[in-house]
Amino acid sequence: LLSCVIAGLVTTFFRSGKLTINGPAAGMITVILGAIVSLDDGSGHAIHYVLAAVVVSGMLQVLLGLFKLGRIAEIFPSSVIHGILAAIGVIIFAKQMHVAVGTSSDAGNAIGILKDLINELPNANPYITLISASGILLLFFHSKISYQVFHIIPAPVWVLAISVPIVFGYNYMDEHQIHVFGQAFEKPENYLISIPSDLTEVFLYPDFSKLNTGVFWLVVLSMTLISSIISLAGAKAIDKLDPYKRKTNLNRDLVGLGASTIASGMLGGLPILNVIVRSTVNVQNNAKTRWSNFFHGFLVLMFIVVLQPVMNMIPEAALAAVLVFAGIKLASPRVFSEVYKEGVEQLVFMVSTLLFTLYNNLLFGLIAGIVITLITHILIARISVPQFFIYAFSPRNMEVKKNGENYIMKIRGVANFLTLLKLLKKFEQIKPGTQLEI
Repeated sequence: LLSCVIAGLVTTFFRSGKLTINGPAAGMITVILGAIVSLDDGSGHAIHYVLAAVVVSGMLQVLLGLFKLGRIAEIFPSSVIHGILAAIGVIIFAKQMHVAVGTSSDAGNAIGILKDLINELPNANPYITLISASGILLLFFHSKISYQVFHIIPAPVWVLAISVPIVFGYNYMDEHQIHVFGQAFEKPENYLISIPSDLTEVFLYPDFSKLNTGVFWLVVLSMTLISSIISLAGAKAIDKLDPYKRKTNLNRDLVGLGASTIASGMLGGLPILNVIVRSTVNVQNNAKTRWSNFFHGFLVLMFIVVLQPVMNMIPEAALAAVLVFAGIKLASPRVFSEVYKEGVEQLVFMVSTLLFTLYNNLLFGLIAGIVITLITHILIARISVPQFFIYAFSPRNMEVKKNGENYIMKIRGVANFLTLLKLLKKFEQIKPGTQLEI
């Protein structure tokens, strides 16, 4: 929550992205846990060493942005980004459905979590399922309700509004268990959000005493690499969802994320990233400007300071319902159909990325998707591998000439995602509004 607040109040003023929501991301959990284990020297200061690594990682990110290395994300193939988005939809659905029905899973990947969901369905808690099922049904039928008054309040807020009375109803129930198909289910405990009353306990401070060790810099580099790639891929993905078709300046985004990561690490927070899940919900609720990110952080701060008693009445299953619905929209059949219209090979790239992400993680899925796309392009080109890369990277394979008032661009050999940065650089030579023949 601290990281969410800092991400909203700091990043907004530096970054370029209009619709991305910044904050801590699940993709960094393994990195942070690995860093704690690596830097643990038995002194009990491991988390403070990790916070120092977070601060230094933020500094490196700022440098990456200033040296304009954010454009590397331009080479991420479009279908791979669609695959990442669909995979995130499936991951959200798999994880949050467990919360929505009162079960759990210790599986190491999304496929295992889905299997556990099927196996655990007979043990679903009807008390919790009632809350989430009511919310999911409301979200599906919200757009079909004709009363305009009902649409003044966003659908997710209605989900929370109907869940709190159900919680009150449970509190007044005398029976502590109900029987469904002859099986007894206990009234749940600890199913509500829990915000601590003393917020001064959340602040922790970095310890830079490991700065001169190799393991510290290994943690810093892995943290910087993974958070940057996830954030850049996230920015590209949300640009595809932007109804106004705006493009994020990826270098500015890296500077903004780095600056807020420094602030977060100094106070005891986590690395700040572009978070695809919250950004998607932001787009689906008709956000238009970068101020949506500022108000995200500001409102989180207000809610935990002023509305703590109200927050503690909200069941986790209600929030799970909102996220399950967002996951379904990200991985809907329509998404696959639109990619298929671009070509069957594009669907192969997308599905490959999706499966690798589900079986491993987002970073692995991104790299695997790019590799599969590249291998396919080499096979389609029907030339030797060395010749393919010579065509792709030769400085003479792409030139722009002026033809009177207009321009002619000639491309020889290979034009794919590897050549995109060079192509964009050539486009910068062409005056806007003039005719271009390729």
